[in-house]
Amino acid sequence: MTDDRIRKKFFFYPRHSISCHGAGFTLVEMSIVLVVIGLIILIVFPALNAVRTNAQRSATDTNLQALLRATAAFAQANGCLPCPTPADIYGSGFGRVRGDTVTAACNVCNSPEGIPPFVSLGVPMSMAKDGWGRWITMRVDPALTVSSMAGIIPSGQVGLCAANLNKANRIGIVVPGGATQAAAVIFVSHGPNGYGSYAANPLSGDSNGWRLSFPSGTTACASGGYERCNADGDLTFYNAPSVFGGNNPFDDILLFLDRNALVSLFGNGSCQTAW
Repeated sequence: MTDDRIRKKFFFYPRHSISCHGAGFTLVEMSIVLVVIGLIILIVFPALNAVRTNAQRSATDTNLQALLRATAAFAQANGCLPCPTPADIYGSGFGRVRGDTVTAACNVCNSPEGIPPFVSLGVPMSMAKDGWGRWITMRVDPALTVSSMAGIIPSGQVGLCAANLNKANRIGIVVPGGATQAAAVIFVSHGPNGYGSYAANPLSGDSNGWRLSFPSGTTACASGGYERCNADGDLTFYNAPSVFGGNNPFDDILLFLDRNALVSLFGNGSCQTAW
C-alpha cells in the first residue's frame, strides 16, 4: 500500500495542511479596548456617584420631614413633645421616649438630646437614620416635654401653648448672617461624612453613646468649626453653607421648628401666649 493510500485510510494529514483561523487580539488591540473602557468609566462613574448622592440626600430629607410630622402627631396626641432616646440606651427601651417603657409620655426630660424615639413615634427604625445609614440627632426644648407639672408649667397652663415657660434650655439655631432662631425641636443629619453622629447599637449591650470622631486638625467649635458645634451636646446649633474638605467641613442637614410652627402642623393657629 502506497504512502498516500495509508494517509487517506488512517486520516493522517501533513501538519501544515491544518489551518487556524480567528487568532486572538494583539497587544495593541487589547490596549485600545482597555483605554476605551477606562474612558467610559471616567465619564459614567461621576454621573452614577451624583445619582447616588442625590438619592441619599433625598432619603435624608424625607426621613427628617417624616420625623417632624411624627413628632407633631405625638404632641397632638399627648400634649407634649417626645423626649429623645438617650444614645447609650439598649434593650427594650431603645427607640422609646426617655429610653424606658415605664415613664409616662409627658414627663421630665433629663436627656433632651439623643436618638429619635422611633418606637414611640410609630415609625420604622430606618426612618431614624439618614440616607447614609447613620442616626439622626434629635434635641427638644425640655420645657415642652411635660403637659402639666408643678414648678415646670405654672398651674392652669398646660400643653405646648403654655405661657412663660422656662427658657434656660431653649434651643438656638444660628443661621447664615448670624441671627439666632429659637426652636422647640431640631433634627440633625450629620451628612455624608457622618462626623459627630451617634454610634448607638441597640444590640451591643455596651454603653455606646459616643459619637463618630472628627479627624485631627478639623476646626474647633470655638473657632468656627460648625460641625463640631452641632455635636457638642449644647443648646446651640449652626445651619451653615456646605463646605467640603479642608479643616472646616460642613455637610450637616438640619430641620427644626419653633413652637408656633409645630402647633400649626396640627392644623391649628399659632399659640396666643408668650413662649
